[in-house]
Amino acid sequence: MDNLLISPKEVKDHLNSPENGYILLDIRREDEYKDWNIKGSINIPVNDLISDGNFLGIKEMLRALPMDKMIITICAKGLNSQVAASVLREMGYNSVSLEKGMKGWNENFDIYKLDFTNFTVIQFVRIGKGCLSYLLIDKKTQQTALIEPAVFIDEYEDYIRANGLELKFIIDTHAHADHFSGGMELAKKLNMDYYVNEIEVDKVFQFKSLKDIPDFTIGSTSFEVISTPGHTDGSVSFLVNNEALLCGDLLLLESPGRPDLARTKEETTKGAAILFDTLQSIMNKLSDKVKIFPSHFTKTEIRPVMMSLGELKAASKPLRMTDKQEFMDYITSNIPVTPPNYETIKKFNKAGVMIPLDYAEDLEIGPNRCAAR
Repeated sequence: MDNLLISPKEVKDHLNSPENGYILLDIRREDEYKDWNIKGSINIPVNDLISDGNFLGIKEMLRALPMDKMIITICAKGLNSQVAASVLREMGYNSVSLEKGMKGWNENFDIYKLDFTNFTVIQFVRIGKGCLSYLLIDKKTQQTALIEPAVFIDEYEDYIRANGLELKFIIDTHAHADHFSGGMELAKKLNMDYYVNEIEVDKVFQFKSLKDIPDFTIGSTSFEVISTPGHTDGSVSFLVNNEALLCGDLLLLESPGRPDLARTKEETTKGAAILFDTLQSIMNKLSDKVKIFPSHFTKTEIRPVMMSLGELKAASKPLRMTDKQEFMDYITSNIPVTPPNYETIKKFNKAGVMIPLDYAEDLEIGPNRCAAR
């Protein structure tokens, strides 16, 4: 922590600490706060007052805060929150600003380790953005596959290096719309191949297609490549030893993946029909004991972000539907509004364009909206 800033990681550590000597103060507008915030924060919307230079109004609104706790101010990108922290200090408070604001909060990861018979799944939970990445590790050889990497590739390299793992494959289940893939950059850095279904990309960059690959092997562990269209036309999932399904956006814990991103209304209806068929096929193929690992989450607080297929079917209304039209009507009604940045992000991912990290973080600001409902 410097004189006025606190890093996203330090704030995360505060949240995980049993001590409660701080207040997370979000100064954005109420609608922005309700749409996407850090759990446990409070909202006093003085952001517009800061923009107007109304310091008397700012002080009046902040005066009710207790004096005996550190105030951590939060805004979208960490600029106006520094002003709020300065005003609070002038008022006698102990206050710092979250570095890079909610944009910086997106950098934080929690890591969970899940052991299976012959393999281990490491789940990287990007807590601010709702994105999930995975290392699939063969226990005997420590060979690993990285699935759904975000742009913060140091996170994976550090874990691989610290745990003596041998990275064999870098894979995306589909071209994401809500976040940038780090797969292309990491593959280039390590002189490795990057795998994605050719249906998902523009074929203007170097990659290896998943379209005709039946399975991958790491050490003594094999995982099957299953075509699971619906969320996108070329989405795939990975079934590991009939124990775990890494399913991209096919199945989120809150809902099946939405079928409308980068699609017309007619294409969305068709996608919903394909999604129903895919889900029926998957549920008929797999045991209810198989653990489901999605690539995103919206609001669930389940950690690690995982359910058995049986648990998910019991919790998810659309998975219990057997009538195709009923499912399609349910999935296509009340789909969340698509953020305008999603189309831009997907175009970059489809074209294999590697962009500066700061620009990527700017476009990724906001909650995850990959669930259909």
